Amino acid sequence: MAGKARSQTEKLERILDYLGDHIRGAPGDELIETAQEENRDPGAGNTRLKSFLLTVFKTHQQKKLSEAREGYKRELCSISEGNVKLPKTPEERRALFITALANARQLQPAFTLQHRDLSEFSDEDIEANLKKLAQLGLLPKDPSEEK
Repeated sequence: MAGKARSQTEKLERILDYLGDHIRGAPGDELIETAQEENRDPGAGNTRLKSFLLTVFKTHQQKKLSEAREGYKRELCSISEGNVKLPKTPEERRALFITALANARQLQPAFTLQHRDLSEFSDEDIEANLKKLAQLGLLPKDPSEEK
């Protein structure tokens, strides 16, 4: 049975090889004439193939960009979903904020130029800024969490 299947496969391969050789060896005018006799547009297939290849090439070129966009979306979701454990009282949050600014000296001018005195910050402002600092990894570690 396997011998019969192999012989059928070999026959098919020889036929396809012959057809391929015939098409490769045929003059272009003959192929165009045959296509026109069958009411086919030889340029349409070429256009479809070219469009397909351009699409595949563009997709391949933009693969890294697409992966980067997906990574950005995942990171954005994880940041927005991130629950930051902040102190319960406004005084403790203000103290944590001041400590964080003291540890990140490069950020001090941004806050003190806009608000001459940090006492002008509302508790909501401090909480929002603490969340941003936490996302940047600039909050000091809580000693109770390290255990």
